Amino acid sequence: MTVRVIDHSRWGTSAPYPAIRTVTIAAVCPQCGGPRGEAQHHRFNADGEWLSCDRWKNPCGHVDMYDAVLVEARRAVE
Repeated sequence: MTVRVIDHSRWGTSAPYPAIRTVTIAAVCPQCGGPRGEAQHHRFNADGEWLSCDRWKNPCGHVDMYDAVLVEARRAVE
């Protein structure tokens, strides 16, 4: 599945913060192998700027943290 997530890795640098990354990840929960929830558009304000990302609820109850999703997406490309 393709989702937009918040990337906090550039915090403290001169790069724009936070960054929104579009990544492709598995459609299953990395902890139990159950299905991931359907991505929902989420609009939020960060330091006076409106940004959009995705969020979802896995039916199994496991929470996907954006930092872990970014790591998963990087591993899929390698």
